[in-house]
Amino acid sequence: MSTTWDTVVREVLDHARRAAGGGAALALALRSADVGPESGTYSESAVSNWIKGRARPPADVVLAAASLYGLSLDARLGLAPEVEGEGAGDVAELRGALQRLEKLVYERLAPPTDDATFSTRDVRGVFPTRSEAQAAMPILRTLATSEHVDAMGLSLNALCQGVSDVTLAELVENGLALRCLFLDPNGAATAAREVEEEQPAGHLAELTRANMLAVARLRKRLSSEARGRVQVRTYDEPVRFNIARFDGARALVQPYLPRLRGLDAPTFLIEADDAHPHGLFPIFEAIFDETWERADVVSN
Repeated sequence: MSTTWDTVVREVLDHARRAAGGGAALALALRSADVGPESGTYSESAVSNWIKGRARPPADVVLAAASLYGLSLDARLGLAPEVEGEGAGDVAELRGALQRLEKLVYERLAPPTDDATFSTRDVRGVFPTRSEAQAAMPILRTLATSEHVDAMGLSLNALCQGVSDVTLAELVENGLALRCLFLDPNGAATAAREVEEEQPAGHLAELTRANMLAVARLRKRLSSEARGRVQVRTYDEPVRFNIARFDGARALVQPYLPRLRGLDAPTFLIEADDAHPHGLFPIFEAIFDETWERADVVSN
């Protein structure tokens, strides 16, 4: 086979998106062909994630897109000569090939193993500590390749201490949008966490204040337009997770455990995957979004 399945999928969906006139239009076309999630219609971001390879689309999406816009999957996979226009068949005909193509996908991308009955769903990586996660995914490189970053936790040390003010300001001026959600240093939840970590009273509170001042310093050095791309809020609730979400497509999630510092807790890399709409990514996405809505705005 001269071309991998992943490459073919991205090429077909990209061609279909352009032919449809955009991701939203393609999602509507799929819906008209009775292809879509239980909630109704795929989002434009879902289409974009498929094309960029951030998530794997369901097989019926690929089949329907190929049919709607006259694209031959067999030809692209090197299984048959290229067929133009109506020769690609209609949706019903292509759906008849669903089992064969799905088998091909799993053979190429996920060969069966003794553990095949177990699923990791949308979890892509597990690291024993946050330090090992940061070594595998350096914060600077991750920020430089992202457009939107949401960070929630206690003091947000990785973001505030792991990147210089000058570099972070340059990234924001070039379009990076940041939403920072700190645990309120004056709140009861911070005091409770200090007791749980067996830290001196006020230690974590002072660290959080220092990091919040670093973000305030960053905002002051930005242009008026870029300043609006950095938002800060605080929340006073039991701190359970450190969540860093990148472009709404992947997240690093770390639980806060008894007596352990954040650096010593296991960390999980989770990616949005429409094949697992009830996976872990939507859960942690909702935790951030709902906490952000309840949080207090910090204006300076």
